[in-house]
Amino acid sequence: MVSKEEFETMKEHTLIDASMLDKLEHYKDEKMIKIAYQICRWHHERWDGKGYPDGLKGEEIPISAQVVSIVDVYDALTSERCYKKAFEHDTAIQMIMDGQCGQFNPILLKCLKELSLQLSKMLNKEMDDNKYSHEIQRLSNEILRDKSLPNQIYSQSLVKVMQEKIDFFKSNSGTNSIDYNVVSGQLTILNGKQQVLCQRNNPKFDLFKEFGVIEEDVQYIRVLLHQTSVQNKEISVQIKATVENKSQMYKMKLHTLWSPMKKDVCIGIIGYFDIIK
Repeated sequence: MVSKEEFETMKEHTLIDASMLDKLEHYKDEKMIKIAYQICRWHHERWDGKGYPDGLKGEEIPISAQVVSIVDVYDALTSERCYKKAFEHDTAIQMIMDGQCGQFNPILLKCLKELSLQLSKMLNKEMDDNKYSHEIQRLSNEILRDKSLPNQIYSQSLVKVMQEKIDFFKSNSGTNSIDYNVVSGQLTILNGKQQVLCQRNNPKFDLFKEFGVIEEDVQYIRVLLHQTSVQNKEISVQIKATVENKSQMYKMKLHTLWSPMKKDVCIGIIGYFDIIK
């Protein structure tokens, strides 16, 4: 166990790290450095104001620091340390949910609970890490594209879109899945075993050409997508495509994602495709 004086010294790492970034004169005004500064200084703040170093409370804490805070606690609980053994995933999640590690944003706790099963599988090396590194990158881009860090309304809107994706994929598990970010051009296609079939970060990438879909079907899909709206989000088609070197007929369902913050702005397309038997 560390003494009270040692613990106070340890807490200074937040200020030291932030100070190092603040001294980068040529880069301190760049968005990434500002985000990094916020994470370094405030990742030990807590929702109820009982964290350190500044005792920030609730939405006073930047969302970037809030996310890293809960991730940091989960990692600390599930990792072995010189002074403790690693906790099991379920125990760690329950400790966080029960407030044993401090209070966190209720919205982030909801996200943590929703993703608990996936985190457990990641911890046990049962799923492909590439899928999750892609999702982490996508969410980071979502946050960094905004001129200011998300406030409470933005945070809730982002969670709403995440929940929509979770619900869609949950009801269509075991099939080939598609996840496309309209803004960044980031695309990930997984097979039913969660193995990556295709991963690109190029808005000009021709997905249909990659999988040998004929031009007539491509144009038909684009017309249907153009007709989608917030009220009418999904389309279903049958196409012939070449997947894993096999040309077969597939049924495809695509679900458009719309910005909760801007009217009639499509921000992504998710979907699945499965062999017609």
